[in-house]
Amino acid sequence: MPRYILAMAKKPSKATVEETVGGRIRAMRLANNLTQEDFANELGVSRSAIAQWETDRAGQVRENLERIAKVLKTSVGYLLSGETGSLQSEEQTLMRLYRSCSKEDRRLLTETAKRLARS
Repeated sequence: MPRYILAMAKKPSKATVEETVGGRIRAMRLANNLTQEDFANELGVSRSAIAQWETDRAGQVRENLERIAKVLKTSVGYLLSGETGSLQSEEQTLMRLYRSCSKEDRRLLTETAKRLARS
């Protein structure tokens, strides 16, 4: 079997991390440039609680969803189901793409969007 086919066969399926509550919390924390420690301090919980929430392990995430959403500047609906409310299709696509970018790429996109908005 050619090497590239073998490599593709071993590659795990790529489900996006943002398909879970924890994945969306992590993505939004990163989008807000917060470390787990910073986020924990804002919420008055331990850093390990944040790590548990972000990996969908046990914890009191549901009891804290409103506070989490407020700190992350998002909605409880988004955290629970990925619901984006009244965003149009193109806006939803842009948000998904933005959230899948690295921290550096997000910074570049934000700078570009600000420049374009001024023109």
